[in-house]
Amino acid sequence: MLWSAHNYPLTRCLQQYSVIRASMYQKILVTLNGSAAAEEAIPYALELQRLSGGTLTLVRVVPSPVDPPALYSMADAETWLVRQRQLRSEAELYLSELIAQPEFAAAHAECIVIAGDVSQALLTLMEQEPFDVLVMATRDRRDPMRWVLGSVADYLVQRTTIPVLLVRQRKVVQTKS
Repeated sequence: MLWSAHNYPLTRCLQQYSVIRASMYQKILVTLNGSAAAEEAIPYALELQRLSGGTLTLVRVVPSPVDPPALYSMADAETWLVRQRQLRSEAELYLSELIAQPEFAAAHAECIVIAGDVSQALLTLMEQEPFDVLVMATRDRRDPMRWVLGSVADYLVQRTTIPVLLVRQRKVVQTKS
């Protein structure tokens, strides 16, 4: 059973909330980057989809082929394009394997792979498509590293016009070997 931050079963929290809002969330966007931390948002998105009867769209962003890292020769450019195609193929395979899992059987899920800067590409997608809610995981960094690198979650929360459901990454307990 999944639990919310206040030790209530997740299903109960979402059911109480869904009495008022479920019909509003017919198109649910879930951002994934291939990490286990990002996948922690999936059960929340699936439950929201189950309660609303809507559809799930899983999205993964890959680097843009038009904004390669610093290139010094045509060989570098060709290598970059090959690598970008490889990243796109890996992202498509990752998403297709996810929706092939039994949990997604009744979810009416679709997959999208987009290219570009992660924050800006997601914001553009949400402006172009009529999504009702964004579900994503966040690492909840509070250290100087976040100040330097920024946060995709912060960027989207501040700029998107749709509700955002942020799922905090569970604490990882390290064991001594």
